[in-house]
Amino acid sequence: MTDDVELSRALTAAVRATPGVAGVYPAQPVLEAAATVLAAKLALRQPDVLVDIDRTDGFTSVSVQIATHAAEAAPDTVRRVGETVRDLCVEHGEDAAALTVAVTVRLVEG
Repeated sequence: MTDDVELSRALTAAVRATPGVAGVYPAQPVLEAAATVLAAKLALRQPDVLVDIDRTDGFTSVSVQIATHAAEAAPDTVRRVGETVRDLCVEHGEDAAALTVAVTVRLVEG
């Protein structure tokens, strides 16, 4: 099994490369995300480690927050991201039966 920081870094890169993804953001609530931005500026959290991995009671939960390109259907992009994350997690040794992936889309205006 891969270290969580290394896995998050690989997942963040894979999500960014997924067709239709315009951006990847910290998956935490807004207040936690603001703390994460501050942590990144202080070099406490790297900007290439944005996908959250939580291990509890033998299950692994992966959370991703993205923005999508207007030219791509958001549901199709979310599906591609979810499949990419699941496949990469399994490739890195995660148990598919004990894995959940949550992909949310952030509205970005302007």
